[in-house]
Amino acid sequence: MKVRFSMILVATTAISTSYAQDDFVQSGSYGIRYCGTGPGSRAATLQDLLPKFASELRLVEADAQKGTESKAFRAFFKSQSNAPYVQGVFQHMASGRPAMIPSEGRNIGHVRFENPNLVCLHPTMPDYEALRQQCGSTSIATTRQNRALVLLCQPYWGLDEEPEGIDCPVVRRNVFTQNNDDRIMRNQFATFVHEMAHAYAISWIPTEAKGIMDCVALSARASIKNVQNFALYAAMVVAGCNRYPDPDILGGGHGR
Repeated sequence: MKVRFSMILVATTAISTSYAQDDFVQSGSYGIRYCGTGPGSRAATLQDLLPKFASELRLVEADAQKGTESKAFRAFFKSQSNAPYVQGVFQHMASGRPAMIPSEGRNIGHVRFENPNLVCLHPTMPDYEALRQQCGSTSIATTRQNRALVLLCQPYWGLDEEPEGIDCPVVRRNVFTQNNDDRIMRNQFATFVHEMAHAYAISWIPTEAKGIMDCVALSARASIKNVQNFALYAAMVVAGCNRYPDPDILGGGHGR
């Protein structure tokens, strides 16, 4: 049975916070750990990718500034009142500013700030075997719950860098067809946005919609609590998609 991409992307794991100091580099404000160093390393690949992602995220931020004048924004976030929040999420993601993270245990209800980090799966890292099993053979990336820390699994490196127009979902009768709804997400940029949205689109009670029409069907309030809405929106803006369902019109069983 084919495993849906949208169902394997958002697993959480207990990634260790102990890192080898000689295997740490940066790209802007993003830390890169256990990805090697020097030319040809995965760290070098990420140092090349992250500035490109930042440029694309600024395009998405500019689209969010339009609010409901943007068909993409209207489909995934519904309300003009969401525009400043969504714009801020992508602005923070582009700059890599410290993420606001909810505290756990006795400090629940408080927040702390943490710099974002990308971590490569590597045999020298603590808890490697447990993390290797967590990634398995199909997971693209995982995020540690309540951390601005993303583990990039092996399949991540086989993805295209960014979405293209050919990846845009087809709209029929005011509904995204399901035959290619995962395709727009199967790239390094969309994966990055999805995982970092766990840190930057902070919500105490997150929504867990993953299918593309399930995301479109969310209310304005629920949409900004769902990381997949941020990822789909960003990927479709970057790909130049120009057809979206109208969330105010019922279609295929989906409404507002």
